[in-house]
Amino acid sequence: MLIHSRRFVCGRPSHVLPLLLLFLTAHVASGQVKEEREHFQLKIGGFYDQGDFGSLSTTNTFFTPITFRYLGDGFDVSVTPSYALVNTPGGVRLIDGSLTRTGRPTSVRDTRSGLGDTLVRGRIELLKEGTALPAVTPFAKVKIPTALDTLDLGTGKTDYGFGVEIDKQVSNVLLFGDLGYTVIGKITELDLQNRVGASFGVGGRVSDSVVLSGLVDWRRSIVRGNANPAELVGVTTYRLSPTVTVSPNAYFGLNNSSPDFGGGIELSFRFGRY
Repeated sequence: MLIHSRRFVCGRPSHVLPLLLLFLTAHVASGQVKEEREHFQLKIGGFYDQGDFGSLSTTNTFFTPITFRYLGDGFDVSVTPSYALVNTPGGVRLIDGSLTRTGRPTSVRDTRSGLGDTLVRGRIELLKEGTALPAVTPFAKVKIPTALDTLDLGTGKTDYGFGVEIDKQVSNVLLFGDLGYTVIGKITELDLQNRVGASFGVGGRVSDSVVLSGLVDWRRSIVRGNANPAELVGVTTYRLSPTVTVSPNAYFGLNNSSPDFGGGIELSFRFGRY
Protein backbone atom coordinates (compact mmCIF):
# COMPACT_ATOMS: atom_id res chain seq x y z
CA MET A 1 0.00 0.00 0.00
CA LEU A 2 1.14 3.56 -0.61
CA ILE A 3 1.36 5.82 2.43
CA HIS A 4 2.32 9.45 2.38
CA SER A 5 5.95 10.44 2.51
CA ARG A 6 7.42 11.24 5.88
CA ARG A 7 8.93 14.43 4.50
CA PHE A 8 7.03 17.52 3.44
CA VAL A 9 9.63 18.96 1.20
CA CYS A 10 13.36 18.62 0.72
CA GLY A 11 13.92 16.97 4.05
CA ARG A 12 12.77 19.88 6.15
CA PRO A 13 12.64 19.14 9.89
CA SER A 14 9.05 19.59 9.60
CA HIS A 15 10.35 17.00 7.52
CA VAL A 16 8.81 14.16 9.11
CA LEU A 17 5.08 14.04 8.92
CA PRO A 18 3.63 10.60 8.24
CA LEU A 19 0.01 11.14 7.22
CA LEU A 20 -1.26 7.68 8.00
CA LEU A 21 -4.31 7.77 5.78
CA LEU A 22 -3.93 4.03 5.53
CA PHE A 23 -6.01 3.79 8.70
CA LEU A 24 -8.49 6.39 7.53
CA THR A 25 -9.30 5.03 4.07
CA ALA A 26 -11.65 2.18 3.32
CA HIS A 27 -10.14 -0.61 1.21
CA VAL A 28 -11.86 -2.38 -1.65
CA ALA A 29 -12.18 -6.08 -0.94
CA SER A 30 -10.34 -8.42 -3.27
CA GLY A 31 -12.50 -9.58 -6.12
CA GLN A 32 -14.83 -6.61 -5.74
CA VAL A 33 -15.49 -4.35 -8.72
CA LYS A 34 -13.03 -1.49 -8.72
CA GLU A 35 -14.54 1.65 -7.23
CA GLU A 36 -14.12 5.21 -8.36
CA ARG A 37 -11.68 7.26 -6.30
CA GLU A 38 -9.96 10.65 -6.16
CA HIS A 39 -6.87 11.00 -8.35
CA PHE A 40 -5.54 14.37 -7.15
CA GLN A 41 -4.40 15.72 -3.81
CA LEU A 42 -3.63 19.23 -2.57
CA LYS A 43 -1.71 19.69 0.69
CA ILE A 44 -1.11 23.05 2.39
CA GLY A 45 1.11 23.31 5.44
CA GLY A 46 2.40 25.89 7.88
CA PHE A 47 5.31 25.15 10.24
CA TYR A 48 7.31 27.10 12.80
CA ASP A 49 10.49 26.15 14.63
CA GLN A 50 13.30 27.76 16.58
CA GLY A 51 16.76 26.78 17.73
CA ASP A 52 20.24 28.07 18.44
CA PHE A 53 22.04 25.48 16.26
CA GLY A 54 25.07 25.46 18.55
CA SER A 55 25.33 29.23 19.00
CA LEU A 56 24.19 31.67 21.72
CA SER A 57 21.54 33.19 19.44
CA THR A 58 18.13 31.85 18.44
CA THR A 59 16.92 31.53 14.85
CA ASN A 60 13.17 31.46 14.12
CA THR A 61 11.80 29.90 10.95
CA PHE A 62 8.37 29.83 9.30
CA PHE A 63 7.91 27.45 6.39
CA THR A 64 4.91 26.92 4.09
CA PRO A 65 4.98 24.07 1.54
CA ILE A 66 2.14 23.52 -0.94
CA THR A 67 1.99 20.09 -2.59
CA PHE A 68 0.03 19.08 -5.66
CA ARG A 69 0.02 15.31 -6.20
CA TYR A 70 -1.36 12.95 -8.84
CA LEU A 71 -2.44 9.63 -7.31
CA GLY A 72 -2.10 6.89 -9.91
CA ASP A 73 -2.68 3.16 -9.62
CA GLY A 74 0.32 2.01 -7.60
CA PHE A 75 2.30 5.24 -8.07
CA ASP A 76 2.15 8.96 -7.37
CA VAL A 77 3.95 12.08 -8.61
CA SER A 78 4.07 15.40 -6.76
CA VAL A 79 5.47 18.91 -7.02
CA THR A 80 5.98 21.07 -3.91
CA PRO A 81 6.88 24.75 -4.08
CA SER A 82 7.41 26.51 -0.76
CA TYR A 83 7.74 29.85 1.01
CA ALA A 84 10.28 30.45 3.78
CA LEU A 85 10.78 33.21 6.36
CA VAL A 86 13.88 33.15 8.59
CA ASN A 87 14.62 35.59 11.42
CA THR A 88 18.26 35.13 12.36
CA PRO A 89 21.53 36.83 13.34
CA GLY A 90 23.16 34.84 10.54
CA GLY A 91 25.49 31.90 10.33
CA VAL A 92 22.75 29.53 9.08
CA ARG A 93 21.39 28.60 5.66
CA LEU A 94 18.47 26.53 4.39
CA ILE A 95 19.99 23.45 2.74
CA ASP A 96 17.98 20.41 1.73
CA GLY A 97 14.98 22.17 3.25
CA SER A 98 16.37 22.48 6.80
CA LEU A 99 18.42 25.10 8.60
CA THR A 100 22.12 24.24 8.70
CA ARG A 101 24.91 25.93 10.65
CA THR A 102 27.39 27.35 8.12
CA GLY A 103 29.28 30.03 10.10
CA ARG A 104 29.24 32.39 13.06
CA PRO A 105 26.24 34.59 13.88
CA THR A 106 26.59 38.37 13.82
CA SER A 107 25.36 40.98 16.31
CA VAL A 108 22.59 42.10 13.94
CA ARG A 109 19.35 40.18 13.39
CA ASP A 110 17.46 40.39 10.13
CA THR A 111 14.48 38.71 8.49
CA ARG A 112 14.88 36.97 5.15
CA SER A 113 11.86 35.75 3.25
CA GLY A 114 10.94 34.56 -0.19
CA LEU A 115 10.24 31.60 -2.41
CA GLY A 116 11.87 28.42 -1.19
CA ASP A 117 13.17 25.54 -3.26
CA THR A 118 10.75 23.33 -5.22
CA LEU A 119 10.67 19.54 -4.81
CA VAL A 120 9.52 17.11 -7.51
CA ARG A 121 8.99 13.59 -6.19
CA GLY A 122 7.70 10.27 -7.49
CA ARG A 123 6.97 6.90 -5.88
CA ILE A 124 5.99 3.49 -7.22
CA GLU A 125 4.57 0.55 -5.30
CA LEU A 126 7.10 -2.21 -5.89
CA LEU A 127 5.72 -4.77 -3.44
CA LYS A 128 2.25 -4.93 -1.91
CA GLU A 129 1.96 -5.85 1.74
CA GLY A 130 1.28 -9.52 2.38
CA THR A 131 0.73 -11.73 5.38
CA ALA A 132 4.45 -11.85 6.18
CA LEU A 133 5.99 -9.27 3.82
CA PRO A 134 5.88 -5.47 4.19
CA ALA A 135 4.91 -3.00 1.49
CA VAL A 136 7.97 -1.67 -0.35
CA THR A 137 7.79 1.68 -2.17
CA PRO A 138 10.89 3.13 -3.91
CA PHE A 139 11.00 6.88 -4.52
CA ALA A 140 13.06 9.43 -6.43
CA LYS A 141 13.22 13.20 -6.01
CA VAL A 142 14.74 16.29 -7.56
CA LYS A 143 15.10 19.66 -5.84
CA ILE A 144 14.77 22.60 -8.23
CA PRO A 145 16.73 25.61 -6.88
CA THR A 146 13.98 28.25 -6.93
CA ALA A 147 15.12 29.88 -3.63
CA LEU A 148 17.45 32.88 -3.59
CA ASP A 149 20.88 31.74 -2.42
CA THR A 150 21.80 35.40 -1.80
CA LEU A 151 19.27 35.35 1.08
CA ASP A 152 20.60 32.00 2.38
CA LEU A 153 17.22 30.41 1.62
CA GLY A 154 18.96 27.79 -0.53
CA THR A 155 22.22 26.95 -2.26
CA GLY A 156 21.23 27.82 -5.82
CA LYS A 157 22.15 24.27 -6.87
CA THR A 158 20.09 21.25 -7.93
CA ASP A 159 19.91 18.25 -5.58
CA TYR A 160 18.57 14.81 -6.40
CA GLY A 161 18.01 11.63 -4.46
CA PHE A 162 16.40 8.24 -4.18
CA GLY A 163 15.33 5.79 -1.50
CA VAL A 164 12.73 3.34 -0.31
CA GLU A 165 9.76 3.43 2.07
CA ILE A 166 8.73 0.28 3.96
CA ASP A 167 5.58 -0.25 6.02
CA LYS A 168 3.88 -3.17 7.68
CA GLN A 169 0.58 -3.36 9.51
CA VAL A 170 0.61 -5.58 12.60
CA SER A 171 -2.90 -5.90 14.04
CA ASN A 172 -4.03 -2.29 14.60
CA VAL A 173 -0.50 -0.87 14.55
CA LEU A 174 1.42 0.36 11.50
CA LEU A 175 5.22 0.14 11.53
CA PHE A 176 6.85 2.36 8.93
CA GLY A 177 10.22 3.75 7.95
CA ASP A 178 12.38 4.89 5.09
CA LEU A 179 15.98 5.05 3.96
CA GLY A 180 17.24 7.58 1.41
CA TYR A 181 20.32 9.11 -0.20
CA THR A 182 20.54 12.70 -1.49
CA VAL A 183 23.24 14.07 -3.80
CA ILE A 184 23.77 17.67 -2.71
CA GLY A 185 24.74 20.32 -5.25
CA LYS A 186 28.11 21.69 -4.18
CA ILE A 187 29.08 25.36 -3.72
CA THR A 188 32.64 26.64 -3.39
CA GLU A 189 32.26 28.49 -0.08
CA LEU A 190 30.96 25.48 1.92
CA ASP A 191 32.33 21.97 2.50
CA LEU A 192 29.13 20.09 1.67
CA GLN A 193 28.69 16.34 1.52
CA ASN A 194 25.93 14.07 0.25
CA ARG A 195 23.28 13.00 2.74
CA VAL A 196 21.99 9.66 4.01
CA GLY A 197 18.70 9.82 5.90
CA ALA A 198 16.53 7.31 7.73
CA SER A 199 13.46 7.20 9.95
CA PHE A 200 11.37 4.71 11.88
CA GLY A 201 7.89 5.24 13.27
CA VAL A 202 4.79 3.67 14.75
CA GLY A 203 1.18 4.66 14.13
CA GLY A 204 -2.15 3.54 15.52
CA ARG A 205 -5.80 4.33 14.97
CA VAL A 206 -7.53 5.79 18.02
CA SER A 207 -10.94 5.94 16.31
CA ASP A 208 -12.40 5.77 12.81
CA SER A 209 -11.30 9.37 12.21
CA VAL A 210 -8.16 9.82 14.36
CA VAL A 211 -4.66 8.38 13.96
CA LEU A 212 -1.72 9.01 16.32
CA SER A 213 1.84 8.44 15.13
CA GLY A 214 5.39 9.10 16.23
CA LEU A 215 8.84 8.61 14.74
CA VAL A 216 12.54 9.21 15.06
CA ASP A 217 14.20 10.94 12.10
CA TRP A 218 17.99 10.92 11.52
CA ARG A 219 20.03 12.56 8.75
CA ARG A 220 23.73 12.76 7.99
CA SER A 221 25.04 16.30 8.33
CA ILE A 222 25.40 18.13 5.02
CA VAL A 223 28.22 20.35 6.33
CA ARG A 224 31.30 18.36 7.35
CA GLY A 225 32.06 18.74 11.05
CA ASN A 226 28.47 19.43 12.16
CA ALA A 227 26.57 16.90 14.25
CA ASN A 228 24.08 14.67 12.42
CA PRO A 229 20.56 16.14 12.83
CA ALA A 230 17.99 13.99 14.63
CA GLU A 231 14.43 14.72 15.79
CA LEU A 232 11.50 13.15 17.60
CA VAL A 233 8.17 13.82 15.86
CA GLY A 234 4.57 13.35 16.94
CA VAL A 235 1.54 13.69 14.65
CA THR A 236 -2.21 13.52 15.10
CA THR A 237 -4.22 13.06 11.89
CA TYR A 238 -7.94 13.88 11.91
CA ARG A 239 -10.27 12.89 9.08
CA LEU A 240 -12.79 15.71 8.69
CA SER A 241 -14.49 14.04 5.72
CA PRO A 242 -13.74 11.15 3.34
CA THR A 243 -11.49 13.49 1.31
CA VAL A 244 -10.23 16.05 3.86
CA THR A 245 -7.73 15.54 6.70
CA VAL A 246 -5.94 17.90 9.07
CA SER A 247 -2.67 16.94 10.78
CA PRO A 248 -1.19 19.00 13.64
CA ASN A 249 2.31 17.98 14.63
CA ALA A 250 5.18 18.77 17.01
CA TYR A 251 8.87 17.90 16.89
CA PHE A 252 11.88 18.20 19.18
CA GLY A 253 15.55 18.28 18.27
CA LEU A 254 17.96 15.79 19.82
CA ASN A 255 21.15 17.80 19.23
CA ASN A 256 22.45 21.23 18.17
CA SER A 257 22.10 20.49 14.46
CA SER A 258 18.30 20.36 14.82
CA PRO A 259 15.76 22.98 15.93
CA ASP A 260 15.12 22.99 19.68
CA PHE A 261 11.43 22.53 18.98
CA GLY A 262 8.80 23.21 16.37
CA GLY A 263 5.29 22.44 15.24
CA GLY A 264 2.69 23.10 12.63
CA ILE A 265 -0.34 21.88 10.77
CA GLU A 266 -1.10 20.44 7.35
CA LEU A 267 -4.42 20.28 5.47
CA SER A 268 -4.96 17.62 2.81
CA PHE A 269 -7.71 17.67 0.17
CA ARG A 270 -8.32 14.88 -2.34
CA PHE A 271 -10.43 15.50 -5.44
CA GLY A 272 -10.89 14.50 -9.07
CA ARG A 273 -13.06 11.41 -8.56
CA TYR A 274 -13.42 9.07 -11.53
